[in-house]
Amino acid sequence: MIRAALLALFLLPGTAAAESLTLAFVPHPRHETVVVGEMVPATLRAVYDRKVARQRLEIAPSESFDWIQTTPEHWKEEMIDGKSWIVMERGLALVPKTAGLLHFGPATHDMTIIDENSARQERTVVAPPLSLSVGAYPVERGWHWVADAVTLTDELSTDPARLADGETVTRRVTLRAKGTLPEALPPRPVVSEPWLITFAAPVERQLYLTEDGPVSEVVWVWQFRPETGEPGVIPPIAIPYFNAATRRMDKVEIAALPIGYASFYTSQVQTGHFDAAGRLAEAGALLAGLAAGGALVLSRRAPDTTRAAWTRLRRRWSPLLRWRLRRAARDGDLLAARRLLAETRPEATDAAALLDAAIYGLDTGFDPAAFGRALRRA
Repeated sequence: MIRAALLALFLLPGTAAAESLTLAFVPHPRHETVVVGEMVPATLRAVYDRKVARQRLEIAPSESFDWIQTTPEHWKEEMIDGKSWIVMERGLALVPKTAGLLHFGPATHDMTIIDENSARQERTVVAPPLSLSVGAYPVERGWHWVADAVTLTDELSTDPARLADGETVTRRVTLRAKGTLPEALPPRPVVSEPWLITFAAPVERQLYLTEDGPVSEVVWVWQFRPETGEPGVIPPIAIPYFNAATRRMDKVEIAALPIGYASFYTSQVQTGHFDAAGRLAEAGALLAGLAAGGALVLSRRAPDTTRAAWTRLRRRWSPLLRWRLRRAARDGDLLAARRLLAETRPEATDAAALLDAAIYGLDTGFDPAAFGRALRRA
């Protein structure tokens, strides 16, 4: 009777001693030390001596790590110590958020196995938490992010230094980093200049899973237009990061960008040498300056009526005021054109009438060409 009882106990299905079900996190750090933000590859590996009919695998949420699954679950049969085992592997990428001794997990695998008697049994296998020692980021200030390699591309819709009047240039900067997550990439740099009108499009972030690991990408798009048309330069923007390959701080840089309207360059020579026409223009400018200086001295010693006449003369022949008048008329800024016309050409009554008719609704529109003809007749 004792022998029969022992034999019956041995043949009972689901005997725990006859099973081997193990589940564990296996880290694969690429360097001896790990810093905050550095991606650490890991594998969740199961080794079972039973076939699995149904399964559900869950990893507990972690406050210490950001993580993604990098490869799908892969089931296979593997020979270990001369015995066939059922092996499951799932690739992970862990990114520590703080320094210190951190823990990731546990993982719980609920499944239905098929025992040696072809009977179905419910089992739960737990992988203990993974422990990882993480060092602090090398610098305190700034955005903290780590990558194996970083590339930056800068695309422009047109030549920003030779814009047509009123034209806008679009700048598209793409930052691509290997070995990091999209959320870890830095925020869009702030571009703000007093002479520049800036429009920023929504930020685009993408994640690509490659054979060499995750690759993240962020795209920043701006539209720039000079507010006054005067040329200016957007200064370069440095983007520092910790290079996981070299184990030191590195950076990429968005290059400086000159922006201006081509109309500001039409009268300038870019070679640094002046031709005959340029020299004549320089001489004319010098003589005009001497004449203006002499007139200013004489006007200070003349009576009030004479000074007033000189003031009107300077305003009338000022090339800057004349240029501003033509530009205001061309751009449709009629109020500014009317004010400048009163300062520089008060005798141009026909031109003033055209402006008044357009400003006060006496006419259907404003014709810059007719306005220019009226100025010339005056």
